[in-house]
Amino acid sequence: MSGHRVAQDLKDQDAALGNIDNGAAFAFTGDHTHSGNETFAGNVEFSGELTAPGIIVTAAPTTTDGIGAKAGANVEVVEYGNGVVHKSVFTLTAQSMTLTDEADTVVYGGVKIYDFPEGLICTLGATIDGSLTAVEVNAAFDGDVALGSAIATTGPSLISTEADILQSTAMTQASGKVANTDAHSIATALTESGARWFDGTTTAKDLFLNFNIDEDAANATSTGTFTGTVTIMWMSLGDY
Repeated sequence: MSGHRVAQDLKDQDAALGNIDNGAAFAFTGDHTHSGNETFAGNVEFSGELTAPGIIVTAAPTTTDGIGAKAGANVEVVEYGNGVVHKSVFTLTAQSMTLTDEADTVVYGGVKIYDFPEGLICTLGATIDGSLTAVEVNAAFDGDVALGSAIATTGPSLISTEADILQSTAMTQASGKVANTDAHSIATALTESGARWFDGTTTAKDLFLNFNIDEDAANATSTGTFTGTVTIMWMSLGDY
């Protein structure tokens, strides 16, 4: 960014007011009004509101109103929204989970990452962007990933409540026991929407990140880790 040039241009009018942080490329405290054109090279970040003739650019608002609670020792969440419509962005760093070997069938496992607030919850869609690292498995394993309101259990597939928030999606074949887990919500064309309604009016609903790994003679029960992000859009429709 050509911030030092801009800061120098503004020095006469703002430095005396103490509004320029000369230790940063382009940092101000307080309000500033400028006329004319400004050219920047690189990234420009604003923590508040930028107003220009006919244009208003506002940083994505975060909220603490009507949110749930993150779960998992290595899970962090940023909550965007307005208290009704929410975008929850989870960052997981080597979040561990037990991967259980069901003999001659599958390896399955999952981890809870969120407690939704009590009430009727509508999920609008979700994405997963990350990787699963397993230990006691075939180095080139195949498997699936999903988001559900219940943790993965026995059986060869992620079904029902194991995958009712984001449907079961094939992972990229692993290399060196690490598999890419990118996935996004898909609605059946012309027959249903991508939204889902969850009755958490009596007991609040949970969000689980679930996996299964195809059967192989090398498989055994062990610990796996996930690193990446999970993003979900959802709405709180009320409670009673």
